[in-house]
Amino acid sequence: MNRFDIRSRLTATPRRQIGLLSALAGAVLVAFFLAPNALARSSVSTANVSDSFRRGFVAYWSSGSEDFPSQLSTTVAFWFRFHLVKAGVSALLLAVAVALAVVLSRHLRQSAGGRTSRFALALFRAFAGVLGLFALVALLANLQGAAAPFASLMPMLTTGSADGELTATLDQVQQQIALYPEGRHSPALAVMISDFALYHAVLAAMAAAVALAMAGGSVVLWRRLRTSSDARSRRATKLGGTASAILAAVVLVIAYANTTTAAHSPQALADFFAGGW
Repeated sequence: MNRFDIRSRLTATPRRQIGLLSALAGAVLVAFFLAPNALARSSVSTANVSDSFRRGFVAYWSSGSEDFPSQLSTTVAFWFRFHLVKAGVSALLLAVAVALAVVLSRHLRQSAGGRTSRFALALFRAFAGVLGLFALVALLANLQGAAAPFASLMPMLTTGSADGELTATLDQVQQQIALYPEGRHSPALAVMISDFALYHAVLAAMAAAVALAMAGGSVVLWRRLRTSSDARSRRATKLGGTASAILAAVVLVIAYANTTTAAHSPQALADFFAGGW
């Protein structure tokens, strides 16, 4: 392949760039659902992680130690790897969505085609926006899960039917956490409370950072209105600025809620086991 062929591929037409990025987005979406389990699994996989965690948790609670027993350690390690791989794929998907949005925006501004062509490009840009939002939420959720995989597994204790041994263990958890920090309690309870606080603190910090970035993006877009003279461009800028401001407010509420939960993790954990997750 000569230098001209390489340069022509690097400077592909916008339509080809949109096609390539759309195909890449589809491939990464498939990887998002298939790759994490395939790359992270050992003796534990998504098919048996719930049963494995439940059995491991019962053994952990009755062990009288802060250290995870073998089965629980293997399950938590799998869950960490699973979320780490999923976070990496989410980051790649977010990068593809941003690249697609940039190419679409440029092509939409430069397009001299008819209304049908502009409408199709606008639909593609909406798709890129939804894809980017999905990837961002998935990235935050999986980074949270990787940071505190033990707490991330806890909902599996209260979903579905439970055998007598697990039911008895959960009753003991509720009794002890109701008296915490007074009274005797299993060493596992302190670990649960600490990991539960970390789980929510991580999301609170990431949500605050995202809210700040969205608020900054909103300010930039509103300032751009001063230099924009095209009516269509002004409408798009106003819409983008308003959407960014609204999303920033929503994410800020999420950050506040998780900060409160992390600060009062014993009560939050008690509420969780009482059905108030």
